[in-house]
Amino acid sequence: MALSKNLTISQIAEKANVSIATASRVINQSGTVKPETRERVLRAMKDLNYQRKGGQSDSKFILTSFPDFDNPFNAEIISGIQAATRRRGYRLFLQQMEDFRSPDAYRFLLNQQIFGGIIFAHLIPDNALLDSLCLQHPVVMCSEHSETDAVPFVAIDDFNAAHDAMEYLISIGKRRIAMLNSSMDYNYAVHRERGYRTALLDAGLPIQEHWIAHLPGIDAEFAYSTAVSILSSSERPDAFFCVSDMFASAVIKAARSLNLSIPQDVAILGFDNIYLTTMTVPSITTVSQPTYQIGYQSGNLLMDLMEGTPILNRRVILDTELIVRGST
Repeated sequence: MALSKNLTISQIAEKANVSIATASRVINQSGTVKPETRERVLRAMKDLNYQRKGGQSDSKFILTSFPDFDNPFNAEIISGIQAATRRRGYRLFLQQMEDFRSPDAYRFLLNQQIFGGIIFAHLIPDNALLDSLCLQHPVVMCSEHSETDAVPFVAIDDFNAAHDAMEYLISIGKRRIAMLNSSMDYNYAVHRERGYRTALLDAGLPIQEHWIAHLPGIDAEFAYSTAVSILSSSERPDAFFCVSDMFASAVIKAARSLNLSIPQDVAILGFDNIYLTTMTVPSITTVSQPTYQIGYQSGNLLMDLMEGTPILNRRVILDTELIVRGST
């Protein structure tokens, strides 16, 4: 029987009568699976005539796909992945997937045999497409991650990091807190906003929907104009929680242009702890991510998959730290 182009991990799991996560562990040779369960999955793969293109990790080329290269946060991610791949003799290729929301953008990845594995630093449009990509290549997600258990990832706990940041703002007396967020196409944006909203509700504070802005990209000028608009309203917020330090720097600029005192009139809290946070006046209070480590561990996780090394921890969650500076 010829391999169907539409064959998915779900079909293999269904035929073997196991979960998708279990089928994925067998296909990627990662994690612990009972011998009899592994045999069932292997038998189902054989019956469906499944064979990953190019066999197991013939290529020493790794592709990392980003939604953009404008965000300074991605530079440290890339440095970490490069360090890991260089140490183990792999070559890294970078791609900007501007249209990552479109399934058509992934067509070339389903048919090529150049790359031995792929790291995605953005979400995939749907689980069926993600299934298909995982059948063709070892896949790891970096910073962003799928809500399914099928794909290994390295990330932070965005909800708790945002919730803790909001609790800090509330603890210093801020009660009218605005949010500059990214597009909800990003997993981190969804979870950070959930942390923001939950912290307000926990504190018995109202959620002002007109103070929550969703910006299409990490664009400081767009963030600046949005912050000016919010701060110019008759009832302005007394703090901003920003999902990016780029946004936080734009709010500082906006507050200065309106002759507002920071942090007395408006406190500003960012996210990521990029180089910019110590270059503004005042310096930016921020949630520090272990960005380099996220990249480094993502690279090692993918190479382990490519080499058939058993993966004990498929969901790596790294710690964050609140760095308090002059903006609060």
